[in-house]
Amino acid sequence: MISRPASLSLVLGLAIALFASPTYAQDTPAPDSLTSAPADTANVVPQRDAFDVLRSILGKATPPSELVTKTKRGLSLTLLPSVGYNPAYGAYVGASIALGGWLGDPENTSISAGSLSGSYAFSGQVSFQFKSDFYTSRNGWALKGDWRYLDTSQPTFGLGPTNPSATEYPMNFKLYRFYQAGYKRLGASPVYAGVGVLFDRYDEIHDLRAEAGESTPYTEYSGGAPSRSQSVGLSANVLVDTRDNGINAYKGFFWNASLRSYLPDLGSDQARQALWSDFRTYTVLPAHSHNVLAAWNYLWFTFGHSPYLDLPAVGWDTYGRSGRGYVQGHIRGTNQAYLELEYRMQLTRDGLFGAVGFVNFTSTTTLEENIFVNPDLGFGGGLRIKFTKRTRTNLALDAARGQDDKTRFFLALQEAY
Repeated sequence: MISRPASLSLVLGLAIALFASPTYAQDTPAPDSLTSAPADTANVVPQRDAFDVLRSILGKATPPSELVTKTKRGLSLTLLPSVGYNPAYGAYVGASIALGGWLGDPENTSISAGSLSGSYAFSGQVSFQFKSDFYTSRNGWALKGDWRYLDTSQPTFGLGPTNPSATEYPMNFKLYRFYQAGYKRLGASPVYAGVGVLFDRYDEIHDLRAEAGESTPYTEYSGGAPSRSQSVGLSANVLVDTRDNGINAYKGFFWNASLRSYLPDLGSDQARQALWSDFRTYTVLPAHSHNVLAAWNYLWFTFGHSPYLDLPAVGWDTYGRSGRGYVQGHIRGTNQAYLELEYRMQLTRDGLFGAVGFVNFTSTTTLEENIFVNPDLGFGGGLRIKFTKRTRTNLALDAARGQDDKTRFFLALQEAY
C-alpha cells in the first residue's frame, strides 16, 4: 500500500534499516550548477535524515560526516510497517521494503531502486507487489520489473472523462501480473534498447451491479460479463536516462517508450497492441537554489480491443502515482494523455524537511468518437521528510483534490516521479 495508497496510511514504526554498506554517503545538496564556485565548507550545512533524528533522540553516536565520506556501492533496505483504511475494502495492515543504492561504482553507475510490499485487509483482500529499476555496474544493463498479485475490489466509473453524475460500479477481481524488461546500454551513451515480456491475468472478475441485473460500463464494453481475461505479449523498448538520481532527481531527463504486442500464440485472449511513452524532466528553479521544477508526461494508446481492466487508467502506471486527486482507476478510456507539473522546495537548510505543490491533467478518449476531450484536473500539495540521505529518498505525504471535490491523502516512500 505504500506505493499506491488510496487512503491515508499511518506509519507504525519509523524504520528498520539494513545497509549493505555501512558507510553513510554524501547527499548531494544540489545540482552541479549550485556548486560551481569553490566549496566553502565552513558554510555548508550537513544534511540530515530521519535516521539522524532517531539517533539524536536515542543518544546514539552520529556517523561520519557526509562531507568527508565517499559514496560506496551497496543497496539499502528500509522496512516500513503500516496500517490504514480504504473505503473500498476497509482497514488493512501491511509492510513495505524499499531498496535503494548502487550495484556498481557510484562514479559510473546510476542509482538502483525497488520496493517489495504486502498487505492484508480485514475484509479478506491481499496484495503483494515488487517493483524494480536496477542498473548494473557501469550501467551496462537496466532491468525494470513490475510483479503483482492482487485479490482486491475497486470501483470503476465507466469510460471517458469524469462525470459528476456518474455512480460507482464496484468490481472484485484477482490480478496476476508479471512485467519484466531488460535494456542494453548503447556504447557510452545514455540510450538503452531492450525487450520485455508482459503477462496479465484477471481472474474471478465480479461486476457487482451487473450480477444484480444492471447494465454496466463493463458489460456494455465487453459484450457480457466475462469472469476472466488474459493478455500475454512481448515489448520492444527504448530508454534514455540522464538524471543525476533516479530516486529524487535534481536535473536531467528520462524517457521510456514501449511498443507492446499481445499474441494469441503466447496465450493472449486476442491480438492487440499498445504504446506506452513516459517522459520526465527536472530543472533547478530558480538557478542556484535547492528547488526543482519537475514535469511528467505519459501517453498510453491502445490498438485493437483491450480487456476492460487493461484499458489506460489513472493510478495504473508502474508505481501507481499518476492522477493524485483521484482513486485508482477513476479515469479510464481507450487512450490516455497525462501531464503533471510539480514544484519541489527545500524548507530547511539541512534538507530534512521539504514541500511540494503539484497540478495534473488527464485527457482520455471517448469510446464512441475516440477523440481526446477536455482534461480532468487534479491538484494538491505535500510535505517531504528526508528519509534516507544516502539515496535522497523522501517520505512523502500529499493531499490532493480532483474534480469530484473530494480531498484524498497519499503516503509514499519516494517521489511520485
